[in-house]
Parts: sequence; structure tokens; C-alpha cells
Amino acid sequence: METTRGLMQGIIDFAGLFPPASLDMPKTLAAYAKYRASADQWALGRLIVPLKRIGEFERCATEHLPTGETDDSEEPWRLSVLCEATGDESFEDELDAIERFNARHGEPGAGRAVIETIEIKPKDAHAIEGALELMPETLFPWFELPWQHDIRGMVAALSEMESGAKVRTGGVTPEAHPSPLELARFLATCHHADVPFKATAGLHHPFRHRAESVGCDQFGFVNVFMGAALLHHGVVEQEELEMLLADTHGKHFEFTPTGVSWKARALTLGQLREARESFCTSFGSCSFDEPMNDLRSLHLLPPHAAKG
Repeated sequence: METTRGLMQGIIDFAGLFPPASLDMPKTLAAYAKYRASADQWALGRLIVPLKRIGEFERCATEHLPTGETDDSEEPWRLSVLCEATGDESFEDELDAIERFNARHGEPGAGRAVIETIEIKPKDAHAIEGALELMPETLFPWFELPWQHDIRGMVAALSEMESGAKVRTGGVTPEAHPSPLELARFLATCHHADVPFKATAGLHHPFRHRAESVGCDQFGFVNVFMGAALLHHGVVEQEELEMLLADTHGKHFEFTPTGVSWKARALTLGQLREARESFCTSFGSCSFDEPMNDLRSLHLLPPHAAKG
């Protein structure tokens, strides 16, 4: 199962506050605390919280956050926050609020939490450049880019900067879902500019499938991340990636003790891990159990994964 872990290590950013789960803050925090303490914690990434709700997070998280009083080695909660402004005065205010939050939760005895990344929806390349000028080195920004349009100029603004692209791979309506061609084009644009990406929405299941509740086909997270890893290492180009993203046959995706493959296009475990670390980083999901349970049902994880 080591190759499954290579694909899934730290990959799921928990977004329980968002549709379709739409949990309230107490339930979201209780769920994240449970996942952190579970045998599957190795697959868990950051908690996604809108910056405008960070005060609510602090009020509700008191009972969950580690303080170091009983175990000094317990890691702080890692957060990614959604910002609303870019490249202007209000964005500076948001950055100041983040700095104050991190200072508060870095104090001895305080509940340990750290905002590590921010997620922003810029209007254009100029807004990206303005935001990057204001960014402190302690934060990594993800810029959500519109897959419906030509993003080459916006991706160029991210190239060679400490930043990444975010792509929306689904939603609650068919119109919110890119086609395999549109997603393949997005990923290829990022790859050619050496810009990492994260995804969000619609990636609850391993392989592409029909989602009757939404009324369209949805991408599988195995399709997206194995495909991106193959693209990253030059094993497939954009045209083949499009076919891979559209593939609904799980039997075409193989996990072996030494690597992964799709229709004989293969990567070693080391290549997979490198791609995950440097290019295809994570996806936001309002469910953590669903992806993990699906992998177990496909025998890609053991019934009871070992912790750590």
C-alpha cells in the first residue's frame, strides 16, 4: 500500500465548512480534530477557513487546539485561509490580521495553530503581481485561476515566484465543472511554467464517475493527481492527459509495490512522491472519510491503516 500513501500523503485539505457538507464551525473543528487523531492522519492536510470567520474559529477551537502543556511535540493545527482582496489596502489589512493570528497562537500556552497558506481569487495578472509584492515570506499564496479563460498571462506572473495556482474542479452545478480538455489545458499550462497547483471541489471519489446528484460527470482524485504526476515527469503530454482525466475505468490505473501506472505509462514511487511535493500538492474536500473509504473498498488501503 506504500504507493497509495505516496499518492495520498497529506493530500486532503479539509473544507467541511463548504458545500455540499456545509458543516457549522463546531462540527467542522470536531471532525478535523478527530481526523488528526485517527489512523488516517497521514493523508490529512490543512484546515480551510475563510479569513472573515477566523474569529469564530478561535472561539470554537479552544477545546481542540494543542497547547503543549501535556505533549510539547504535538504539531499545531495548520490552516489555509480564504482571502477576499488582492493587491490593495484591504489586502494589507488581511495580511495584518493573519500576522496577528499567528503571533497570538505562537505564544506559550496558547492554542497552537498557524496560518501557512492563503487562497485568493485575483482579477488579472496585475492583481497577482500586486499581491505578491505585499506577501510576507512566511505565507504561501494560492491564486484561484479561471479555467474558462486563457490563463497563460496569470500563470506567467506566478512563474519563478513562491506561489501556486488553484483550480476549481467541480461544484454544485454542472457549469462549475471543467471538461477534461479544459482541466488538461490548465494543468499543462502550470506544468510548462513550473507552477505548482492545488485543486478544490468535486474530488470525493478516486475515479471519474457520473454524479447524479449534480447531473454531470465528476473527476476522480486518482485521475487528476496521477495524471498530473505523469505530466510533470514528461510521461504524458496534454492530449494523453485529457484522455486519462476522462477515463472512468479504474482497472486502467495500477498501483504496484514500486510505482503507479495508467495504461503502461508508469512512474516509480520516488517519481510520484517528487511530483506530489513539487507540482500536484493537494485538494480541498468537504469530506475526508469518503475518499479514504473508497480507497479501502478498492483494496488500495488496508481495512485498518497503521497510524503514522
